[in-house]
Amino acid sequence: MAADEQAAAPQNAILIVEDDAAIATGLALNLRLEGYAPSVVADGDQVVEAVRERRPVLILLDLSLPKRDGLQILGELRRSGDRTPVIVLSAREGEYDKVGALRLGADDYVTKPFALAELMATWPSISRPAPSPRPAPRCG
Repeated sequence: MAADEQAAAPQNAILIVEDDAAIATGLALNLRLEGYAPSVVADGDQVVEAVRERRPVLILLDLSLPKRDGLQILGELRRSGDRTPVIVLSAREGEYDKVGALRLGADDYVTKPFALAELMATWPSISRPAPSPRPAPRCG
């Protein structure tokens, strides 16, 4: 991506990785109403490229995707050095999937079905910037 394209990426871009059109459309609509700029990818093979192009501030990642599993995608993103916050949204309730996603670098795991308020409550805690370090006190 060219430098001018990177600069044009919205500061509030959220990438929704979801193959269920109803869920993806509902999430995108509600995120727009909250002031975000969502985009949707439904195919696991398109995620890594979409992250590079759109530079989202957050990725909402389903695990059960066509062509590539969400855990594989998450692992690839983290191995490549991408540290974009990821909230996994999945119908998989098993401990293996939850722990696996968190160990691979997911920032949170929300089980479907979920309330939009629950999802939105997780986002501020992830996006809140770390406090700035205070300068060391000077002696003398």
